[in-house]
Amino acid sequence: MSNNQQYNTKCFNHPYQDIISICSTCPNNIPVCIDCIVDIHDGHSFKKLNDINLRNQIEHNFRNQTIPKLNNYLENNKKILDGSNNHFKQIQDNHTMNFEKTFKIFKELKDIINAKENDIKRLLLTKLDENTDVNNIITTTIENNNNKINYAINYNNDINNNNDNENLNNNIGFIELLKHNHQCNNLLSNINNNNNLPEYKDTQLIIKENNLESIKDLTNNYLEVFDDIFLNDSKTIKLLNLEYTIYKEGCDISHLNIRYLAIGPIKCLPKNIPPTVTNLLLLDGFNQPLSFIPPTIQYLLLHNIKVLITPGSIPESVKSLFLLDGFDQPLNFIPPTVKYLLLQNIKYKLIPTTVTHLYLLDGFNQPLDFIPPTVKCLYLQNIKYQLIPGSIPNHLAHLEFYNGFSQRITKGMIPGSISSICMGDVVYPLEPDSISNPHQIIKYGSNYKYPKI
Repeated sequence: MSNNQQYNTKCFNHPYQDIISICSTCPNNIPVCIDCIVDIHDGHSFKKLNDINLRNQIEHNFRNQTIPKLNNYLENNKKILDGSNNHFKQIQDNHTMNFEKTFKIFKELKDIINAKENDIKRLLLTKLDENTDVNNIITTTIENNNNKINYAINYNNDINNNNDNENLNNNIGFIELLKHNHQCNNLLSNINNNNNLPEYKDTQLIIKENNLESIKDLTNNYLEVFDDIFLNDSKTIKLLNLEYTIYKEGCDISHLNIRYLAIGPIKCLPKNIPPTVTNLLLLDGFNQPLSFIPPTIQYLLLHNIKVLITPGSIPESVKSLFLLDGFDQPLNFIPPTVKYLLLQNIKYKLIPTTVTHLYLLDGFNQPLDFIPPTVKCLYLQNIKYQLIPGSIPNHLAHLEFYNGFSQRITKGMIPGSISSICMGDVVYPLEPDSISNPHQIIKYGSNYKYPKI
């Protein structure tokens, strides 16, 4: 329908008929013509176009209700269109990246295949050249030997035909016979050795069909194109300033390019964790063995999971372990490769001696006397436990306050034996009298907002 047809006096559904009434039975005051009245609006109630009260009501509603809603509608459409354009821009950028990546990958594969082809061809040509040399040597040797034989036979025939025995009695004739005899006996003595002729090296090209099929399968499976339905429908959870994608049971995530993955209580684990994932978060109620964790995981975060963790469950690739609120298991499962341990307010546990860096996260509310002397670096977020002189162990080498630490650092709180102190985004400034050892090194983060001492 053209704009002229839409906004003249003709009916929407019957462009050849004039609008004569308004249907009061249907919503939104539908304008109708005579055909509408006897057809789809048959039996409805109608009002006249010149009904002043109705005209005023429609005009009032149009100005005060419809127009504001239309403006909101336009604004919403703008947001939708902006979101659509941004999303499409991401799709275009991702397409360009994928296209370039595909070109690069297949160019590398082609280069590998071409290099292998050239190597095989070069080797085949080398083998042929070697056998060509052998053929030339054999041909030349046989021809030379045949010439020697023919000369000897012709010499003997000449003597017999001419009865030239006198020639044999002189030195010249005898020396000629002696030379023929010597050469021929040498030839005859080498008959069993095939005249010391070189041997050919037969060349065979072995095609390993099974390997070829494996290469084809590997090439076919190396790159696949998927619609990222999972990412479009997936939920996320934010923890420690990082956004984790929550796994939806039954979805294939092996092709996703994500770094942060969270898994909750499920019956069936994902078949494959993407190799790009380095941070794995197991949420409250997770109840599956941890043997599925791939060696690409470097950061493991555990809530109140229901499966008992045993030694050897966590891969040695994990260097940082987060034990979050609700976690309540012995810590004897921690592998010696874990050097960084981060704790929320979990119950007191015996920390392995292999841990050297300890982080007490927001809300931690327990005394610090559980920290073993093997911990050399302590990092304090906005913990609730009120620190006093003697609370912080004196065997530390490094102490850091950050992420909203909101306690005043009073005199004697920081042991003088700690050599290095770092101040981050704390609530209260570091006062000069809170440092008892003038030789302590004090570092300030970029988010420290107070004067340095």
